[in-house]
Amino acid sequence: MTLSVAIGGAKGTFADRVGAEVARILDHTFGAEGEWEGVAARRFGELTPDVLAELLRRAVVELGADALPNLSALVGPGTAAFLPAHVQAVTLPLSDGGPLRCASLPGLRDELAALAERWELPLDDAALLDLLRVAEDPVDGPVSEPPEVLTFARLALAANEAVRRDCPLWLLG
Repeated sequence: MTLSVAIGGAKGTFADRVGAEVARILDHTFGAEGEWEGVAARRFGELTPDVLAELLRRAVVELGADALPNLSALVGPGTAAFLPAHVQAVTLPLSDGGPLRCASLPGLRDELAALAERWELPLDDAALLDLLRVAEDPVDGPVSEPPEVLTFARLALAANEAVRRDCPLWLLG
């Protein structure tokens, strides 16, 4: 199973019925989903749950579990939504497809910035895209960066765009 990384409003990111339910739940819980609905969905590739778990494991070793409440919300069943607001991590039930795990997009970016500093990784789009391009190189890619660094790059790139567009970042399972 893979997880798709996307940004945008719920209705444009999910199939019709699921998108409407997610939008309604977010609006009821946080009161702002309607503001995000005009943002078209954009995909940022796929992640595997095991590499995501390894990113979290390495991040916990570097920063400690208490420093990663938003990154920790990534790991688990269902869909994860990082909302462009300062919210506590919460899990909300959906009628179909497992739970909706919500956390803070600004909080996630802070955690990724702390990791970037510790691991001496970039946070700007051009350098993140370079990391991902090198990984696609059939000769140098597999040995260029560990998979969790590439997962970091994909998440950071999507988070940057979600902040620019003022919309949620989604991990769709």
